[in-house]
Amino acid sequence: MKSTKIFSLAIISSVLILSACNKKPDIQNTSTVKMSGEWFAQLYLDGQALYPTFQKIMTYNTADPASGQIWVDDLNHLWIFKAKVPVDYSTLTFKPADAVDNVEDAPKTAKIYEGKVLPKAARSKSGNVVDSIYLKIEFSDDPGTVYEIGGHYRTGFFEDEY
Repeated sequence: MKSTKIFSLAIISSVLILSACNKKPDIQNTSTVKMSGEWFAQLYLDGQALYPTFQKIMTYNTADPASGQIWVDDLNHLWIFKAKVPVDYSTLTFKPADAVDNVEDAPKTAKIYEGKVLPKAARSKSGNVVDSIYLKIEFSDDPGTVYEIGGHYRTGFFEDEY
């Protein structure tokens, strides 16, 4: 009985010592981390919002982090639009592009005029300081009409939901 207790104590001590030696993994973000996330945005035409409330959209990395593109996905809330949009991560800007494929509504495309993520330049519904997003875009199924997408980062707090 005594040898069983000593053996059990030796095993537990060994496990504790070995687990204490494990290093935490070095978790790295993707290159798109400062431009990625969930946003509450509106679609504007000539400065007028086309919807009465903010709608959720998302921006996120592509499979190739070195591609210089991120996905912009309106989750079918604004215009049925999802496309890989060229960006400059160092300046947090969307680059102009003439024909970005709209994978949600092929073979339609979108023309990107400009855009930017502005750190800490907006306020959420409850007043929290958050990042802002802005994008100027024209859709091939409505040529000649330039829309603006504008909004702020989604905090995830209940009081900030729309």
